[in-house]
Amino acid sequence: MDPSSRIFKAHRFLLIALAVIAVWPALQMWHWVSSSWVPLPFWDEWHTPGSQFESWKLGTLTIGELLSQHNESRLFFPRLLYFSLEKLGGWDVRHEMRAVYLGVCALCLLLLHLLRRTPGATPISILVGWTLMTFTCFAPVQVANFLYGIELEPFIPGFAVLAAAAVNLSRFSFPGKTLVNTVIAFIATYSFANGMLVWALAWPLSSAACDASRRERRFWRAFYLAIGAISVGCYFIGYHRPSYHPAFVSLGARFFDLLHYIVLWVGNYFTSDLAGPFLLGICFLILFCGVAGYAVWTSWRRGDWRTFYPWLLLGTFACGSAAITALGRLGFGLEQALDNRYVVFSRFFYVAFLGLCFATFTARMRQASLAERTFLFINVGWGAALFALLWGASFPKFAGFPSEYREARGHLLQALRWSKAIPDNPDLKRIFPYPEELRSRAAFLEKAGVLRLKFVDGPIVATVQQQPPPSADGSNGTLESAEIQPSGKLRVKGWAWLPHQKRSADLVVLGTENAAGNFKPLTLIGTGLKRPDLVNRSEPDGKVCRAGFNRELAVTDLPPDVVGLRGWAINLQTQQAWPLASSVQLPDRTAVVLP
Repeated sequence: MDPSSRIFKAHRFLLIALAVIAVWPALQMWHWVSSSWVPLPFWDEWHTPGSQFESWKLGTLTIGELLSQHNESRLFFPRLLYFSLEKLGGWDVRHEMRAVYLGVCALCLLLLHLLRRTPGATPISILVGWTLMTFTCFAPVQVANFLYGIELEPFIPGFAVLAAAAVNLSRFSFPGKTLVNTVIAFIATYSFANGMLVWALAWPLSSAACDASRRERRFWRAFYLAIGAISVGCYFIGYHRPSYHPAFVSLGARFFDLLHYIVLWVGNYFTSDLAGPFLLGICFLILFCGVAGYAVWTSWRRGDWRTFYPWLLLGTFACGSAAITALGRLGFGLEQALDNRYVVFSRFFYVAFLGLCFATFTARMRQASLAERTFLFINVGWGAALFALLWGASFPKFAGFPSEYREARGHLLQALRWSKAIPDNPDLKRIFPYPEELRSRAAFLEKAGVLRLKFVDGPIVATVQQQPPPSADGSNGTLESAEIQPSGKLRVKGWAWLPHQKRSADLVVLGTENAAGNFKPLTLIGTGLKRPDLVNRSEPDGKVCRAGFNRELAVTDLPPDVVGLRGWAINLQTQQAWPLASSVQLPDRTAVVLP
């Protein structure tokens, strides 16, 4: 075989292999998301878009409400998106999760476009750089945000910065660039609070071959500046700082605390048992400042600032977001910097860092001396190895999250579906802090056809609400024990079985009983726990061994007059409830020391 032909085939094989590796983290993330998502609106989603959906069906929705504050942000464009997604089959937060995933995929395609236009880039170097960026965009730390649809909101401004950079580097006419970047900045501003930064970062730039006159460019820049000023000015009409948020901290009084916060904010992205967020934050900030400083210095000397422009722009946005977040959230404490929702922002810090490294390597490699090239190759090598080590170390930390998420959110979904039968279920507070508002809004939206969840209703509601479980022979299971743990929580154990269908009960409705014998349903408990000790019972096939349940309850969730617990085994298919044998008397709770 001709040597050139072998080289060509090897080159093509390498390109294909790199492309496959590059898309693997996106496929892995989609597997996690699609196998774990639960159609349960959670916390802030009941306000946005939940309250807007309610106003829409009541006929009271106004532009003012669409532009209203949610925390510090005015979420006009995300709300329009939520209304569009509702048309696909009701309010199903899995539509929003798909939008988050597709948004990050679009970001990766935009990054590929910017990498390809870097001077000196080759197909192999482009795919290597893109691989590192896709692994960053779909890092394991992001899995919780992919499973929370409203995380699309803080994602939009960062995406807008890169989109504006791509427009400024394009062959569009100057008026075209100005108009497009005006739209991009306006959308970012009314998508999330830090989107206002985009007005400064998306300033329209003329190309070397710009055909617009100086007077024309002044006009369009004045137009951009005026629209930006009006947009930001209108943003603060009627604006108020949320009462539950701390005031901005003093830069002089808490300067070192602010630096500490930013370090943690950066380092949390790849934190694992291998390295903590403080050490990683310091290391990556030093590396970022070094490569950014080198890029500014060399581009000033050579005049090729466009090579580094998109990455410096994105890095400025990420660092600006970190500083603003620190100023506004430090009042909650330094640990607030480790909140997982902030990794939506820090993603752009690492993308900017990788982009600067890529542009430095490709644009300076050909003109570099042998010593400089050796230096660059050595640094790229150990840097890629460190990246792989950190990414791999963080993977097991988050690999178990999807299954935990599905179990926890699935339980909360059942609590919402049973809210008519168990209106005082303490789990409703974990869905939304205001359970009365949650029950009212959920029931209204379900009746209006917006929230298409099947709420439990009918005779089974009356069964579990209006009468205590009668005495039973144990064929449907037993409520065995309720013990207060050293943590101060109450651990409830037992098993629940459906003998007619020879399978575990779908759920257990656990209720409280006071001294007068009055029964009140309290919460739901899922079954499926392995109980090998049950195999010797009358069910020879062994399926009964998975009929166990074991759950901890907060002592504070129990009514003050409760003296015992009783339970029902639930068959969701037939909408029937079967009593569990025995009731348990609660131990003395007066000696419990709450954590």
